[in-house]
Order: sequence, then C-alpha cells, then structure tokens
Amino acid sequence: MHEMSVALALIDVACEVLREHGAARASSLTVRVGQWSSVVPEALQAAFPASSAGTPLAGARLHIEPVPGVGECPKHGPVHLDLTLGLRCPLCGAPTPTLLQGDELELDALEVE
Repeated sequence: MHEMSVALALIDVACEVLREHGAARASSLTVRVGQWSSVVPEALQAAFPASSAGTPLAGARLHIEPVPGVGECPKHGPVHLDLTLGLRCPLCGAPTPTLLQGDELELDALEVE
C-alpha cells in the first residue's frame, strides 16, 4: 500500500506550511486526489491516522476531494473519462492521450488551530 508513503509525504508538506505560518497544529487538511493518480482515496484515508501520529497533524481530519479524469478527444474536445475505458473517448472510442485533469495529488487547504 503506497498510500502510507503518500500520507507521510502530505504530512511533511503540511508541517512545512505550518512552520511557514507559525502555526503549531492543524485541525484538518483537504487533499485533491485525481481519479488517474494511482492513489486509492479509501486507503489514503485509512493510512492517515497512523501516519500523522506524533505530528502536528495528529487528530486532524483528512478531507479528500476527488478530481475526475478529463481527456482531450481529437473529435469531441474535453471529455470526462471512464476508468473502465482507459484513455479513450467515451463518446467515440478515440484515444485521448492528453489528460487535462485527473492526475492531481495536492494539498489544497490546511486549517490551523
């Protein structure tokens, strides 16, 4: 489960933000997770409490904002992708090699105490 290492990396980033703003603790953080990011949101949610123990994020709530995959179809322009179809237009089946969104994994918001 690589989500544990993802959780640890997010905690490192969040702790750096806390230091930059002179805050001691965070009560919640919001993370944007793209559908095509290879991160399983439920696994990240499960890994977060153990990963944050002993850090300024211990006990903080983790909010995960899912980001759907959007690809660029040569015929239809931006289309919402279906994971079961892969990187193909759900309307015509054409390859959509350009992913416009959906591979995000980013700390979006941090609520400090």
